[in-house]
Amino acid sequence: MRCYLNTGLELAVLASGVTRISVAQAKPNESVTQKAERQFRNALFNAAALGNGIFLFSGDGANVVAIADDSSTLLVDSGITSRVDELAQAIGSATHRPVTTLINTSWHFDHTGGNTCFGSAGVVIVAQENIAKELASGRSVPFIGLRDGPYPPQGLPKRTFKTNLAIKQGLEELDLVNYGSAHTDGDTVIYVAPANIAVVGDIFSNPYYPVIDLSSGGSIDGLIYTVDQVLAHINPEMKIIPGYGLPATRADLEAYRNMLVSVRDRVRSLIAAGKSIGQVVAADPTRDFDVKWRGGYVPSATFVEMVFASLAAADQQN
Repeated sequence: MRCYLNTGLELAVLASGVTRISVAQAKPNESVTQKAERQFRNALFNAAALGNGIFLFSGDGANVVAIADDSSTLLVDSGITSRVDELAQAIGSATHRPVTTLINTSWHFDHTGGNTCFGSAGVVIVAQENIAKELASGRSVPFIGLRDGPYPPQGLPKRTFKTNLAIKQGLEELDLVNYGSAHTDGDTVIYVAPANIAVVGDIFSNPYYPVIDLSSGGSIDGLIYTVDQVLAHINPEMKIIPGYGLPATRADLEAYRNMLVSVRDRVRSLIAAGKSIGQVVAADPTRDFDVKWRGGYVPSATFVEMVFASLAAADQQN
């Protein structure tokens, strides 16, 4: 597999705006991950300039952000393996600078599929220490049908951190923060200044139900806590880049937080009433949120199952 990491590349997909990617309907007996993989292989690839040498790429996995300075490009996430050449060519066409640094916000395949290709070309991969462990060991994610890893040495992070790491890219200062358990226990939020952008990864998809990866330390309570920390940090003008979907505002993130809290509290009440996981799903605790939030890869029933399992696990620990 080739990685086009230099200038003078053939593919020019850069546009002035961001196009929403429609999400395919699941086929019978198709897992969440199978549905996503099928979509990623066939989706239209989109690119958009965000200003200040910052670009957003979407369609071939999770949202990818590129930040270019005078001599190099820093990436946030690397899409899926089967489309890494397309992504690398688009990045080169947009930035005209070689990629030297890659930050992973999650260990899941849609954020890390290009790791091995970029890493083989000498790109330094940076990640929170739990992401590095998951990539090295591999793991299955309950409820969504995902099994990924282990990754070869070239695809593993060479630089890791626990809670915070500061990286300078040209005029931009990147503050990498892990708030603990959320979508996983390695989720990384990246605050970019002075561009006034927050890249939040899969703690937020706009506007879709999230995956709560219980096998990697994720939890519904931790997810809400992390969203609260982000809300406390950002200003009303900050542009939020979610794991999936269009750039968002603080109001969008607040609406997402309110949905998480409402569904969590409803499921908790049903558990307290002695309901089984099947009975909780049948009670349809997401019913008034589905029109807005169920358009992604995670069906409402699967989201409810993950919330139930997360709360049940927390109850067992208490």
